[in-house]
Amino acid sequence: MLSRIYPGAEGYAFFQGLSLVLFFLVFIGVIVLIITMKKDYIDKMSNMPLEIEDDHSTNYGGH
Repeated sequence: MLSRIYPGAEGYAFFQGLSLVLFFLVFIGVIVLIITMKKDYIDKMSNMPLEIEDDHSTNYGGH
């Protein structure tokens, strides 16, 4: 199909297939990573922005 749009694309079939395979491998890898994550880790990361820091050594506001 790419050869209809770009006639010089005859030799790129390998790269088209490779990019499709890599996309699906990364996609499946992320799905597996999400499924195998521990519930405690997910809860910790989801509450992280809401936690109040007790450490006052970092002064981001300058006050």
